[in-house]
Amino acid sequence: MILAKTSFRPGRAEDLPGILAVQRRAFGQDAEANLVEKLLADETETLSMVAELDGRIIGHVLLSAVGGPERSLALAPLGVDPDWRDFLIGTELTRTAITAARERGWLSVFVLGDPVYYGRFGFTSALADCVTSPWQGPHLMALELVPGGLFGYRGPLRYPEAFDAL
Repeated sequence: MILAKTSFRPGRAEDLPGILAVQRRAFGQDAEANLVEKLLADETETLSMVAELDGRIIGHVLLSAVGGPERSLALAPLGVDPDWRDFLIGTELTRTAITAARERGWLSVFVLGDPVYYGRFGFTSALADCVTSPWQGPHLMALELVPGGLFGYRGPLRYPEAFDAL
């Protein structure tokens, strides 16, 4: 019922205070909110999606361009207000963001996270084996948005500088 009443849409400049508040509440600290603020303020190409219920931002996900594989994004952070975590808001935000990225011509998405959670969207660590990263292992996963989106790539995965603060 809550999911049906929630709208999922691209984030706008006027959403920034609500986005930052959600990220702070979701993680219980400022690091992720600061990351979002830096990524949205610098020249990194991003795709920001929000979940809105009754005029209030209750969830946010950010995808940011990464260096390395052609037309690739990093999914981080995904935050949902703790009061709304049990209503599939994060799941729908992730699906919406993946669809939007595919429609905008991106070829792949990388995420560092829980393999069980992100596996349901098709992310696998095997697809991320083509990149070199300090986070190599089962928690670094990739999703091809088009078949063969990572084909032939072997090399580094470079996150935007804003991630260095984490």
